[in-house]
Amino acid sequence: MATFLLAWNPKRWHWNDIEEMSQSVQAGQLVTARWSCGNSKRLQRGDRVFFMRLGQEPKGIFASGYVMQGSYEDLHWDSEKASSGETAMFVRVRFDELLSPAKSNVLPRQMLDTEPFKEMYWDTQMSGVQVPDSVASELEKLWEEFSHSPSFLSPEEVSENDAHYEGGVQHVTVNAYERNTKARKICVEYYGASCFVCGFDFSKVYGELGDGFIHVHHLRPLSEIKQEYQVDPINDLRPVCPNCHAMIHRRTPPLSIKELQEVLNNARLQPAI
Repeated sequence: MATFLLAWNPKRWHWNDIEEMSQSVQAGQLVTARWSCGNSKRLQRGDRVFFMRLGQEPKGIFASGYVMQGSYEDLHWDSEKASSGETAMFVRVRFDELLSPAKSNVLPRQMLDTEPFKEMYWDTQMSGVQVPDSVASELEKLWEEFSHSPSFLSPEEVSENDAHYEGGVQHVTVNAYERNTKARKICVEYYGASCFVCGFDFSKVYGELGDGFIHVHHLRPLSEIKQEYQVDPINDLRPVCPNCHAMIHRRTPPLSIKELQEVLNNARLQPAI
């Protein structure tokens, strides 16, 4: 089984139903697509493929899957070229992971500039480029770790890093700054797993399933810091539920904890209609 890179440039082709397809993949449904593989005729059934988003941010790997139908010729994906009879090579793939870049993190392009990944030229505008076996095996490990990490599930959450430093650009999440699970752990141990805004406790509603589940909010957005800094889990972070976390970030700059508490209290005082 060989591994190939398939490219997507949103500036050249708008993927209208990517969000719906992403939800279907996450729900465990069988989702397939026809995809251009440039001029390559080497892709065969069973080959592994990774999808790279290029052209505009966020750039990076956002999907993976397997070839169901090997390279075949068909009318060009560009409707104007197709109308003039031009053709291109395609494969049909089955997705096993598909992220909607507008809703989720992608595996950042910058993370592929280190060994052994920099042995591969990732910025190709042509699909169907083969990934060397040595790079492909490491990419599988990185993709598995990334796609099952907390940052994959929630862009505002704190993701894995060994140090207590945040804001560096070596490991990039949706907002291009590092985040840290050790800091999260200390924060939750200190404040508990109840929402700092509304008091919601997942364990009281969902039992064992919800035990310990909570988001962690940076009081000072990392995007404002623009440099590496040593996070203080007690002074810089607060546990909040996903709903309150989303409401905090409904405004730019984000609401403070106190401001959202006031919004919530005022809403509770309004008479029911």
